[in-house]
Amino acid sequence: MKFESSYEKLPMWGQTAALNTYGLRNRYRMRRWNRILAELSPTEWLSRDMQVALVAASLRRILEHALLYVPRYIGFQRLVEELRGPDAGVFDVLHALPVVTREEILADRSSFLSTAMRGSRLVWERTSGTTGTSFATRLEPSAVLTSDALWWRRTLWAGYRDGDWIARLVGDPAVPLSDTNPVRPFRLSRTDRRLYLSSYHLSRSSAPAMLRELERLKPAFIMGYPSALEGLARLADRPPRGLRLRAVLYSSEPLHEHQRAVVQAFFDAPVRGLYGCAERVVSAAECDCGSYHLGLVDGYVEGEFGEVSGGRRGMLTGLLNRAMPLIRYDLGDDIEPQPAKTCACGRTLPIVADIVTKREDAVVTPSGRVISPSVLTWAFKDVSGLQRAQVVQRSDASIEVRVVAEADSLQLFAPSLERHVRRLVFGEVPVSVVPVQKLEMTTAGKTRFVVSEYSGRYPKAAESAVRGE
Repeated sequence: MKFESSYEKLPMWGQTAALNTYGLRNRYRMRRWNRILAELSPTEWLSRDMQVALVAASLRRILEHALLYVPRYIGFQRLVEELRGPDAGVFDVLHALPVVTREEILADRSSFLSTAMRGSRLVWERTSGTTGTSFATRLEPSAVLTSDALWWRRTLWAGYRDGDWIARLVGDPAVPLSDTNPVRPFRLSRTDRRLYLSSYHLSRSSAPAMLRELERLKPAFIMGYPSALEGLARLADRPPRGLRLRAVLYSSEPLHEHQRAVVQAFFDAPVRGLYGCAERVVSAAECDCGSYHLGLVDGYVEGEFGEVSGGRRGMLTGLLNRAMPLIRYDLGDDIEPQPAKTCACGRTLPIVADIVTKREDAVVTPSGRVISPSVLTWAFKDVSGLQRAQVVQRSDASIEVRVVAEADSLQLFAPSLERHVRRLVFGEVPVSVVPVQKLEMTTAGKTRFVVSEYSGRYPKAAESAVRGE
């Protein structure tokens, strides 16, 4: 937040210089990712037996470390000897451990931290909070680097070549929020060839300028949140001209079929998804045949190799991070392994069904700004004492932030949370923080982060552009 405040005070040329400096760092990281992926390339074609052996070896390492050095698991140290047995014994030990939830970790995070992994080189990473609760994970730098590389692999699979431009319509605060109606709702970084389109400023008035910049620059890819990509398609006054994208890349939110139809028709390009999480316990990238392939080396999804005896399908165990091992972690998403499915792309990496996370709506302001759910999550990142939250846009366009929290914590964070959400919607609608005892759940037992009751979804003038009329 301090960096963002300093960045906002820079003139436009200073912001561009800062982005290009960051771009140099990004190019260095990309070279490291490519080296990691070159080493991991053989794992894309392993036999099932070789996959099981690879995962079992990583599981053994993580489980033994947790049983010896993580307070939550010290009571299970009797299982260490069983880890010295055959590979099948490793999975039996895993299933003997309890499933853990985010709520359990939040209640006593210190008990999940390794006493043997302390030091300044470890990093903390927060989830974006799409469940309404921000969650911080302590990570080894190597775990972050490898999982970043696996996320990057989706772009390589889609045909990325060195020197390609990538447009980004995600949560990058490249255009300051203090500029409520920017003439240029985007910034450029030439060092790593990134066009930063501001999802925060997406509106009926800004969409044409974004479209013209896309046409001028002609990037090979556009990467965005599904709700932001859909918003641009609906808000632009026409489809792009002369834009030949190799792929539209999305992540962070589920892409519903109605959104896919709009996005694919508008950009006239294949759509490729990526599933990952800030906890770095799982990733799945969509190939050109439409299958979601697990990363394999970063996490184990129970059921990915077949039926689980005594286990629960979809529970996650991270394989890279000893600093805060997440074992049999219930992330709260529907992850369905499909061990019997093969893919025409030829890769043997395990396949999961399209991941269905919590269903979310976008917030739309009266002036026509479309605020993505993933943008709104930034208001919740540094809130302490918040148990659960939900953003509800009422039929009169006002916003209720419904929160579950203790009264003393609520008094501390409510004013700043209200200000932050109001800032993200540019002060166009009233915002109130409302304490509740519990949040309404769907029939699947899930809570949507953003719920819209507002009928002013998108300006009608934009609808014909999607249909190409």
